[in-house]
Amino acid sequence: MKSWRAPVEVKVVAALLIGLPVAWALLDLIPVLSAGSSLAIYRTPALALILGGVVTTGLAVKMGSARVGGLVVTVVFALLHAFLLLGAELWFNKVFSGLSFFGYGYAFVLLNSMPLKRHLLGAEA
Repeated sequence: MKSWRAPVEVKVVAALLIGLPVAWALLDLIPVLSAGSSLAIYRTPALALILGGVVTTGLAVKMGSARVGGLVVTVVFALLHAFLLLGAELWFNKVFSGLSFFGYGYAFVLLNSMPLKRHLLGAEA
């Protein structure tokens, strides 16, 4: 794949679904390095990265089911970040969870956009 020819909406969704879990894993370095927390803290960001990678791969190869899977992934992780926002004690965790909530919400909106549907389904969208 020399150049990924896709609408901007598809590329933004892919960047959000891959970038948010990577940023979450980097943010989790703070408790691991400072408080001696265990590496089990990386389970949820790793799951988000794996699921986001599966959805992104499906969008890249134009699988129609990737859109439905992406909708489910964005709703689940947006709700997770909403609850993390409510329960966080550190201010930077609150800020990150709020931004991630809005990022997953924006990805949800873009997954429902017509350019993404045309990318996956073609002219019959």
